[in-house]
Amino acid sequence: MSGKSTSSSKTTTKARRSHNRVQPLLDAAAKLFATKGYKETTMRDIGSEIGMLPGSVYYHFKSKQELLLAVYEQAVTGIKTRLLAAIADEQDPWRKLEVAVVTHTETILDQNDYAHVMIGVLPDKAPEIQQELTALRDGYEAILIELIDELPVRKGIDRKLLRLMLLGAINSTQIWYQEGTISPEEIARTFVGYIKDPVAK
Repeated sequence: MSGKSTSSSKTTTKARRSHNRVQPLLDAAAKLFATKGYKETTMRDIGSEIGMLPGSVYYHFKSKQELLLAVYEQAVTGIKTRLLAAIADEQDPWRKLEVAVVTHTETILDQNDYAHVMIGVLPDKAPEIQQELTALRDGYEAILIELIDELPVRKGIDRKLLRLMLLGAINSTQIWYQEGTISPEEIARTFVGYIKDPVAK
C-alpha cells in the first residue's frame, strides 16, 4: 500500500517539475523570437537560453511552430484580459475606444516580449500553423472591430479601413518610439483624437 503511495507521489512530483519548465521555455522563446527573429531562432537556441538540452525542449514542445503557437496564445490572452478589464466600466463609445487604444499601446511599448511576438511575427511566417495564429489574432481584433462598430461616425465611413489605419499607426510605434519623448498614453489619446476631431482647418 505504501509502495503505491510513494510511486504516485514520485509521478506527481515529476509532473510538477515538468510543468515548471514550461513557463521558462515560453519566456525564453518569446525573448528570442522578439529579439532575434522567429525564423532565425532554433530550438537549440531556446534550450540554451535556460540551460536545457534540445531533447528536453522537444519533450515539452514537438516543434518550433508548436512553441510559437503557445507563446502567441499567452500573448493574446494577456492583452485581451488587460483590455477587457480596462473598458469594462466605460459606456461612451469614444471613451471606450480611447481606453482600449491606450491599453493596447501601453502593452506593446512596455518591452514585453510576448507583445512584440504578437505584433512582429505575422502568421505567414509560420505557414504550418498560419490558420491557428490568424484565429488568435482575429479573436483579439474582434474586440476592436466591435468597439469601432459602436462609434457614432458620419455615413459612408469605412469602419474596416478606420480600424486598419488606427491599428497600423499604433503598432508602428514599436519602430519609432523613444521613451521620455511622449508617453504611450499620450500617443494613443492623440491618435484617437485625430480620428474623432479631424485635423484640417
